[in-house]
Amino acid sequence: MNIHHAILEQMQELNLRMHRLFNDRMRTQGASLAQLKLLSLIQRSGPLRSTDIADALGQAPRTVTEAVDGLERDRLVVRTPDPRDRRAKRISLTEEGKAVIRDVAPLKDAIGGQLFEVLDAADQGKLLSILETLNERLVEMGAPSTPDANGE
Repeated sequence: MNIHHAILEQMQELNLRMHRLFNDRMRTQGASLAQLKLLSLIQRSGPLRSTDIADALGQAPRTVTEAVDGLERDRLVVRTPDPRDRRAKRISLTEEGKAVIRDVAPLKDAIGGQLFEVLDAADQGKLLSILETLNERLVEMGAPSTPDANGE
């Protein structure tokens, strides 16, 4: 096995383990990782259309619609008319949605602190730089980037 395959396998294992651990601990907060990913995307990007969310998360539009329906039922998001396209709706966080993100922040900090304490500050800085470089490279290679507040 070459080094690239080994790195990709380790990245996949790391992602899967972090996902499982975080999701297990999130259940105690009454939220799921899938919900948090969607809420966090909206928080970072501002109001988005469902198609923007589907593109950013690599999900089918129907999957996103169902997820947004659930979040709207739970009053975590609200749909409003898109000022640029009357046929489209923009999805925004409600105060309750913002509260979920705030309530989960200490859990994210605790997990991150425990995970990264095995690396000194210099190694953490190097890791961050490497991850930023790899993310930029993926966008250059054609991977979708996160939409901005205008859905672009």
